[in-house]
Amino acid sequence: MVEQQKSYEHVLTYLGDALRDGKLTLGQSLPPERELAEQLGISRNSVREAVRLLEHMGFLVSSQGAGNFISCNIQRNLQDSFDMLILLQQIDYHQLAELRSGLELQAALLAVDRITDSQVDRLDSLVRQMTACPPEMGAQLDKQLHDEIAAISGNQLIIQILRALSSTIDRFISDMRRRILQNPRTGNQLQYAHEQMVDALRRRDKTHLMLAVNHHFNVVNSNMTAEE
Repeated sequence: MVEQQKSYEHVLTYLGDALRDGKLTLGQSLPPERELAEQLGISRNSVREAVRLLEHMGFLVSSQGAGNFISCNIQRNLQDSFDMLILLQQIDYHQLAELRSGLELQAALLAVDRITDSQVDRLDSLVRQMTACPPEMGAQLDKQLHDEIAAISGNQLIIQILRALSSTIDRFISDMRRRILQNPRTGNQLQYAHEQMVDALRRRDKTHLMLAVNHHFNVVNSNMTAEE
């Protein structure tokens, strides 16, 4: 274990130095394992174990017969961490909603300055489709709406964190929509919140957008039970 930790640190230091010096760039392949082992003064097995760890963390991607390539898939590392927290019951719906509200509000505010008219039309189409569709499709459209706003924000950290939580958010949205739509009043409130979010994006109105996003999560939060 100690040797693996040391090899991991050696290889990570090597990657950091090479990236800073411009000797390696995103998508470029690492030197062969034998060459890397000789260069760093560690065994080839240690290099292999270090590469395996870095691949799991999303910093490298391996291709059979082609070698190891510099990657930046932080989503994979985050997803593993979030999945473990969920299994250990360290994350509940309340915490997930709190995280989503912060991330998605910031994403929406960034999207205001970057969204195009065609993207607004696309979001408007998603919202209109939600008004008359089966519950399962409604949940998919709901998730798609929020995902597309996040993508428009252009903030890769927000996008990657939300993608890492994707499977959990899918379940969250499906459960909450089913509960909210049981009551026509709260169902209409949720639909109205989505419509107002898109309307605010169309008008590039950040104040209206903040109110709409907050209203959306107020509807969601009011339909969660204390046990969740």
